[in-house]
Amino acid sequence: MNRPDSATLRRAITKYWRTKSDEELSKGMNASVEEVKRLREELGFKGESLKEFARKYLLNLTEKEKKDFLARLPPELVWRMSEGSPATSGEININNEPIRIDITHQLLKVYGPKGISHIEMPTNSEGTRLAQRSGE
Repeated sequence: MNRPDSATLRRAITKYWRTKSDEELSKGMNASVEEVKRLREELGFKGESLKEFARKYLLNLTEKEKKDFLARLPPELVWRMSEGSPATSGEININNEPIRIDITHQLLKVYGPKGISHIEMPTNSEGTRLAQRSGE
């Protein structure tokens, strides 16, 4: 993989400096950590984010320190940390097929066959069965 030019590195740093460490950026962009740090400082971005600092701090805790830390947290938070929080995009995504409601039999009752002749009648057996039932 070729080394990226300075402009490409600057764009990457500008976009990801809050979410990625200098090490992650350098690895992903095939550049040296020193070069990423230098360009980040030139661009006026401070060092690692507080999120990255906390992540590294927690990763470096001993087992006993981790247990002591978790003991001070509310059980609900520990549960969410272990299970992962649900998505918070604000959008509801339902992956079900649309429900088809066949009202042909009701239209036939109200308007008769000539009144709905311009409407496309269902061709499946369920639509036919419903239409036949409306004539009973």
